[in-house]
Amino acid sequence: MSAQSIKPLSDSDETLYFQVLPAGAYYATFSGEPDNMRALLLQLLSSDTPVPYIPALLERLTGLGADDAQQLLVDMHSRNFIELMANPHEIVNGSLERILPDLIAPLGEGKVLLSDEQGFSLAQKGFEPADEEAVAGLAADIMMLSERHTSLINNHLGLYGCSWALVNAVGQSDLGFWVLTIGREKFLLIIEGMPYLNRQPFVDLTSVLIRRYLDH
Repeated sequence: MSAQSIKPLSDSDETLYFQVLPAGAYYATFSGEPDNMRALLLQLLSSDTPVPYIPALLERLTGLGADDAQQLLVDMHSRNFIELMANPHEIVNGSLERILPDLIAPLGEGKVLLSDEQGFSLAQKGFEPADEEAVAGLAADIMMLSERHTSLINNHLGLYGCSWALVNAVGQSDLGFWVLTIGREKFLLIIEGMPYLNRQPFVDLTSVLIRRYLDH
């Protein structure tokens, strides 16, 4: 995709829609620091219906002029954050209690748990009840540890990371903790073994959380 290849659609053209990809969903929730890419991703993920690609709408969503808005879209496409599709994925709706377990289950090869920053479990797959509560509490402690040392990690070490893991002898994660930042709220996605955050359910999960918790 190039800036020249993105042109206004005529009445006879097929309507294309913005589709946020897993890398875009990860970037949107990786940090709360504002930037143009994150702002657009959050707006798209917070929509209850697919958002059509219309240049004038893109300009309004980004607050940028025509050329800058198109270039932003090109840059996001090159980073696999976003795609234009004639048939975007259906947006998941429903109560959190009903849909969260199905959304987190495909995100790991083993046990998976989603908790808030207070250590309350929102959904889980595979954990025994006692372990679920304990792991959610551990996640809250890790969140506090991460926030306490943000300046060291980002500014002094230059790592810009917000995820933590218990690793085995070869450096692979046995239990990983991924921080999802949604406005002023933070969540921990805890995954045993190999994570599969490059799947559509991760996009659906971030969209559900953003629509529920993001401050507009």
